[in-house]
Amino acid sequence: MSKSHFSDIQNQYNSLYASKEVIFGDGKPIESVVKLNKHLDGGTVLDIGGGEGRNALYLAKQGFEVSVSDLSKVGIEKINSAAKEGGLNIDTHVTDTITEGIDGTYNSIVISFMLHHVLECDAEKLIAETQKHTYKNGVHVVATFMNNGDLYERNKTSGRFYPSEEQIKELYASWNIKDFSTYETTTHARNKDGERMKNHVMELIAVKSE
Repeated sequence: MSKSHFSDIQNQYNSLYASKEVIFGDGKPIESVVKLNKHLDGGTVLDIGGGEGRNALYLAKQGFEVSVSDLSKVGIEKINSAAKEGGLNIDTHVTDTITEGIDGTYNSIVISFMLHHVLECDAEKLIAETQKHTYKNGVHVVATFMNNGDLYERNKTSGRFYPSEEQIKELYASWNIKDFSTYETTTHARNKDGERMKNHVMELIAVKSE
């Protein structure tokens, strides 16, 4: 991720998260994160691009040892505030994981709705790195916009990561894919008429088998 793109995304989300309201998902975790307990009995979780904490806060309440990274200082501050209020211990970092990399090894890594902001080559490198930093029998949860919908059509020449079902499954070919679903959703982005864009999403749960 270039410095200018980093700054643009950081400013965008700092502005969004400045609202007292919860911006995404009414603060509720994505469905695949809720299912994580079925595949993993506690342990360490790294939430990359954790935003305002919709997934991290839920996982901490379930007894996981959670670390969060995000570009947005404002988002991280909201996580810290909510964690303190809820008596939760969450390790937070304002960082660009694409350029800074990953420290440590985890039982689970969550990547939720951030890959569409990065170039395809960087997204594939990030997934490969997260796989290296996951213990055997560890679990990944990935949710991302696919190459089908208004948001993709607007950005399809950008080089950013909007994978097909086949592409994401190929990236996890050596893992055991436990759950895979696709659905259409209304995004936060708007078209030129001010209407919310729609796009297809995929959610994956995969276990490291090697």
